[in-house]
Amino acid sequence: MSERKQLPFFVYGTLLPDQPNFMLWGQAIVAREPANFAGGQLYDMGYYPMLVRSAGATTAVSGQLISVNKHDYDAVVQRLDALEGYNPAEPENSEYHRQCVPVTAANGRTQNAWIYLGQAKFVTDKPLIPDGDWAAYAAQNQTNLQDWWQMIDSVTGLHK
Repeated sequence: MSERKQLPFFVYGTLLPDQPNFMLWGQAIVAREPANFAGGQLYDMGYYPMLVRSAGATTAVSGQLISVNKHDYDAVVQRLDALEGYNPAEPENSEYHRQCVPVTAANGRTQNAWIYLGQAKFVTDKPLIPDGDWAAYAAQNQTNLQDWWQMIDSVTGLHK
């Protein structure tokens, strides 16, 4: 990974503050700010969201733009790829794909960032999160989410 530009990450689900996987960032975060992604729709997968590209999306997905320090960057990428079931050597066999997309920060600035996008085939029977805000949506189901996340390390294989 170190041969590529170290982009920030746009996160929209369990990697957000106060969510079960926020701890995967460790002490690596150097900056974070509210942001949104207008090119997709967010779905409820039961205990975590899946963001799928959608040209017809009418609501932006809310999240945060997170930048990490250079020293920890590769380790963070490996942890996040493992969580999301993304294998850069075999992207066609991955449940999520890490892609570079433009996101909009709260101050209106557009910034390229890594984002984990799911595949449309996994959301055909899943409910849409209409306002695109996982944190608010999850707050309504916090007890169930906390119990489930104590038993799981990765979403790899949960969609098949």
